[in-house]
Amino acid sequence: MNVVVELRLPPDEFALGALFAHRSEARIELERIVPTGEGAMPFFWVAAADPTFVTDVTLENSPVSSVEVVREIGNSALCRAVWSSEQRGIHGILTDHGVTLLDAEGCSDGWSFRIRFPDHEATTRFRKACDEQSISYEVHRIYSLTELSTGGHGLTDEQREALVTAFERGYFRVPRETSLSELAEQLEISPQAASGRLRRGLERMLDGTLFPQADRTGDKDTN
Repeated sequence: MNVVVELRLPPDEFALGALFAHRSEARIELERIVPTGEGAMPFFWVAAADPTFVTDVTLENSPVSSVEVVREIGNSALCRAVWSSEQRGIHGILTDHGVTLLDAEGCSDGWSFRIRFPDHEATTRFRKACDEQSISYEVHRIYSLTELSTGGHGLTDEQREALVTAFERGYFRVPRETSLSELAEQLEISPQAASGRLRRGLERMLDGTLFPQADRTGDKDTN
């Protein structure tokens, strides 16, 4: 039975966390859904006053060889990371254990990862591998895909808040009674972050409602 684990990591426990030392206000979101394996986690979004700063940063002693900006949209940029062949840290563990990273977000306060494992035994192997490398993390939630389909849709507190606020303020009505910028201001986050929370929340709700019992281990990256 597939098991989904939501966990929190300190900012420096993932290689891209080194970027926060250069822009503390930056937010990073890995492109979803990202299967681990060769070329895992190449694309991510950066939201900052000047998101192109990533090209000027040298990530020393990091498994990330280089970062390039693929596309800019306002204060956000789609970036591509080239990972070295040396697999270590949380990235190496995810790759070696063949699990699926469903989504990941980071800021200077830390990272939120949502990972799908094939079974509970795989979560135990993951925990032992993290212990061996002294990688610290905090488990926020563990649930099966069956539980996902029977209650809550696997929404995080932030996604639920965003969806409820958007619904109450008429964001989904035609015509809309509030804008994305106004919604973001109410949530005290950026418009890009608000859009991401709504998108991910709606995707989880539709996924759990339309395909409640499906085993989606072959999910592909979606833009």
